[in-house]
Amino acid sequence: MKLSTRSRYGLRILMQIAIENSYGRLAQGKVISEKQEISEPYLEQIMITLRSSGLVRTVRGCNGGYQLNRNPEQVTVLEVIELFEGVLKIVDCEPGKKPCSRLEKCITATVWKKLSDALRKSAASITLKEIIDQRPGSTGNEYFI
Repeated sequence: MKLSTRSRYGLRILMQIAIENSYGRLAQGKVISEKQEISEPYLEQIMITLRSSGLVRTVRGCNGGYQLNRNPEQVTVLEVIELFEGVLKIVDCEPGKKPCSRLEKCITATVWKKLSDALRKSAASITLKEIIDQRPGSTGNEYFI
């Protein structure tokens, strides 16, 4: 399993917005792009998803920018991953929408379910605030994640 750049960059973008907001500033797209080394066009593509999900809002005007719609302690890594990837599962043969024809006799199905559940639980327990608080050199001048 490999996460797309949209998930990874989406998390980095949200972190940058949260950091900027924690200093009372709106996050400017150009600043996010530079500090996170994400091209502005790709940043804008990801921002469409983040805005439409309600995680981020845009404030217009000469001092405008991006702002989180919720507190950083309320946004989890699982939420960000599933926004871009869909339901986080190790394999598709787990019980669900389209089960495998071998599901009832497969002895490994419970292994995949346990791993998926553990991964989801772990990702759900990590918040933006926790990541911000644990970043190296969290002096307020460190913007790279």
